[in-house]
Amino acid sequence: MSETMLVGAAETNITPPVGTALAGYFEPRISEGVIYDLMAKAVIAGAGTDAVGIIACDLIGIPAEIVAETREKIEAATGIPGGRILICGTHTHTGPETRSKGRLIPINPEYIAALPGLIADAAVRAAGNRRECVLDIGTDREEGLAFNRRFRMRDGTEQFGPGPDLDDLAGVAGPTDPELGVLTFAVAGEDPFAVIVNYALHIDVTSGNLISADYPAVITETIRSTYGPDAVVLFVNGACGNINHVPYMMERAWPLSGVAKSRQIGRALGGKALGIAEKALPSVDQTADCMQEILDVPFHPWDDVVEKRLADAKSKGVPNFFEKTLIEWAEDYNPNGSRPVETQVVRLGDAVFCSAPGELFVEWGLEMKKWSPHPYTFVAELANDSVGYIPTWEAFRRGGYEATPIVSVKLTQALGQMVTDANFCSCQELWRRRRKA
Repeated sequence: MSETMLVGAAETNITPPVGTALAGYFEPRISEGVIYDLMAKAVIAGAGTDAVGIIACDLIGIPAEIVAETREKIEAATGIPGGRILICGTHTHTGPETRSKGRLIPINPEYIAALPGLIADAAVRAAGNRRECVLDIGTDREEGLAFNRRFRMRDGTEQFGPGPDLDDLAGVAGPTDPELGVLTFAVAGEDPFAVIVNYALHIDVTSGNLISADYPAVITETIRSTYGPDAVVLFVNGACGNINHVPYMMERAWPLSGVAKSRQIGRALGGKALGIAEKALPSVDQTADCMQEILDVPFHPWDDVVEKRLADAKSKGVPNFFEKTLIEWAEDYNPNGSRPVETQVVRLGDAVFCSAPGELFVEWGLEMKKWSPHPYTFVAELANDSVGYIPTWEAFRRGGYEATPIVSVKLTQALGQMVTDANFCSCQELWRRRRKA
């Protein structure tokens, strides 16, 4: 078994022009400046057509059509099959809209047209600077920064946040995933030239009208303060569809939002990541592998869930913006048919990255980790597509923002189980192939 891995890393600036509308909320915000540039960061591991790659982009999400065009460009330039490249978004809410085709937030068409080439450039340059190195992996728990944002009410429903009347509140409706994972790639005797950090926490901290990569940019700054300005630091977001940074109902002396909160989270995670990196152990396996599966996924049916949510929205004397959006979008919604949805597992040594094509609830991510046979299992959400929220079965019945059909959830309620099962099977097969090799 090889004692080293062939790896390259590079990054490309993908910041849109100031004046581009920002994604993440239900009304346009026109960007007025830049706090932290948005980047596409790539790690390419392995040789020839067996190479694999992970690209992390400071974007709210990356639709399948952008992924497909990006992969085509990478394959044409490097020979690496496009299906062996995982492309994920960090889900920053202070970057351009890439998904809606202007339905809520206007897109910048010139920027979108250039985006696949910009993302591909990072991977092509990473493939061109591959060198023999050692992959080290480590994890630790980081708690107190991430919180489940869904709450169970005394009537059995669930909602985003506890609400103003605490007498109606039963408690927090779900867990978090405190695992902070770190992979480092270093030539013998040198500091790492590339680092992958994995943690499950929604990236909607900075807010406002300035473009920003949010706390992952601060993680990069923190790690580079030790490993140097050329270190390529990828932040791969975990299963955080129902996880955010707000310490609901807790007394804290911390900043609660904005640039100060982003700085606090980034420094805390970056500092912890450095500690993990310095104690990380070499991966027993120094090879890379990948599996991809395309699922045929039905659209969300017009069922009793849709009927109830619509009736509730229409019964309001003054529906809020979200309820108005549901009423409007339901008028031309077609529940018939299906669409392809990709799942992909990338193995880097002893670690696997299981993918989800949308905002995955943390419970599904924890299930992937529980059943994986690999020594380290991480989740990459918003990978290779951006299909909306992927809640649990229970969340659909109990309601809440993330479980609203048509607006938040566009595909079948079974998608979470389908994605989780596909990742389970791919992990098992990759483990079998690793043991056989």
